[in-house]
Amino acid sequence: MGNEQRMADEILKNIGGSDNVKNLTHCMTRLRFVLKDESKANDEAIKNLDGVMGL
Repeated sequence: MGNEQRMADEILKNIGGSDNVKNLTHCMTRLRFVLKDESKANDEAIKNLDGVMGL
């Protein structure tokens, strides 16, 4: 499994899973998630992932 796949899996796990995603958009440098339930997101865990530059 590649590093990008591991990062994607960790992000999904730490936002409460794919069922918690209401909308997702992207541009060249960012993914923008709109979550159904913000309280399910573990912001600190996401910020500490290698490759995540901000939240």
